[in-house]
Amino acid sequence: MAQAPASPVIDGDTLRYDGATVHLWGVDAPEVGQTCADGWPAGKMAADYLRGLIHNRSLVCDHRQSQSTPGTTYALCKVDGKDLSAAMAEAGMAWAYTSQTKDYTVQETNAMIAVFGVHAHDCMKAWEWRTRQLPPRQ
Repeated sequence: MAQAPASPVIDGDTLRYDGATVHLWGVDAPEVGQTCADGWPAGKMAADYLRGLIHNRSLVCDHRQSQSTPGTTYALCKVDGKDLSAAMAEAGMAWAYTSQTKDYTVQETNAMIAVFGVHAHDCMKAWEWRTRQLPPRQ
């Protein structure tokens, strides 16, 4: 497990760490260009929120394996001991990625009840949004 200074955020669940691109374990955040039905810029807000969580803090990531998406690097990342996946789900900035793990369903449910983030703006789940962005087959 390597320790590195705060790494640049790519989007709400992806960052550069120790020379690699890693995806936060157990959550799926809105994509960078994703907006919600009411125009709320979900992807930008999620990325900015993650950036704020990491800013000038000690980031440590522990790589994980996922059977659901082979070839993608996932990591349990913490800043000053705080689980970033939990923080993103709790703030309504990411959905629990339950096909990978059930670890963040409580945080997601709490954000839904509190109507935080994506739950306040009628946002399409990131995996559904990505599917709709694919070009049509010819």
